Amino acid sequence: MPTCGKFIIRPTGPYDINSSLAFHRRSRFELVDRFDDRLFIRTFEFENRPVLINVATDKKPQSESLTINWSSPGKIKNLPALRSFLSRMFYLDFDIRKFYSRLSDKEMKTVVRRFRGLRPILTPTIFESAAWAIIGQQINLQFAYKIKSNLIKHINRSFVHEGEKYYLFPQATDIVQLDFQTLKDLKFSRQKATYLLGLARLICDGQLDLQSLFLMEYQAAIDTLMEIKGIGVWTANYILMRGLGHHDAWPIGDSGINQAVRNLYGLNRKPDTEFLIELGEKWRPYRSLAALYLWKSL
Repeated sequence: MPTCGKFIIRPTGPYDINSSLAFHRRSRFELVDRFDDRLFIRTFEFENRPVLINVATDKKPQSESLTINWSSPGKIKNLPALRSFLSRMFYLDFDIRKFYSRLSDKEMKTVVRRFRGLRPILTPTIFESAAWAIIGQQINLQFAYKIKSNLIKHINRSFVHEGEKYYLFPQATDIVQLDFQTLKDLKFSRQKATYLLGLARLICDGQLDLQSLFLMEYQAAIDTLMEIKGIGVWTANYILMRGLGHHDAWPIGDSGINQAVRNLYGLNRKPDTEFLIELGEKWRPYRSLAALYLWKSL
């Protein structure tokens, strides 16, 4: 039985939906995060049923609430849980003023004034953030989106809504059914095919529970992720930021953060690791948000 509805969620603290959506606007190859004029469209699975949501941009620079329209070809039973899931996905429960109040340096305060209310949008599952991080390692972003599109179309987890086909991001159980050559045919490098298959097998064999990361301290979560072949310190931090919504991940070595810090602090060369560690200490325990605002400043 198809179901649909609407949630109107008030964020805790300032929120700029336009800036947040603009930051996450995707490539023309993107299939699960889609933008149609002023509309953000996203698919995911909830209660083992596909769900389609859409969110419109706001005419105001600061949004008092976020309206999320949703529909599913199946019956969604626990609507409060779905609402909570979406609130977390759009980072609405966190009072971002806690981050703002921690800032002591005028440089970051300047960035925050420009993009006040910017919040991350999380991936619906941790596995999606991990798979995407592996796919995007050390290649052009547009090519990474093309590979992701190839994978999604090949696996073809999809449903039809009002005559239009919508794709869902694959699960680990889908990936383990692929062989190495299939991923190569989808334009994966040998290394990335190995990494993605290895990650999926660990999950399906019960050797890795990504949900357990929510219960870990930051360093323990990083160490757990870095035990997985193909996941280094940058990838681990990215997974914590996009998959878990961790407030204090700090992806040192990210080229975008390097450039943003260089621009913001007037450096004549790329910042070294020691400088970035020291800088990050100013923003604890909200370094993930500092990273987001640095990326947005570019």
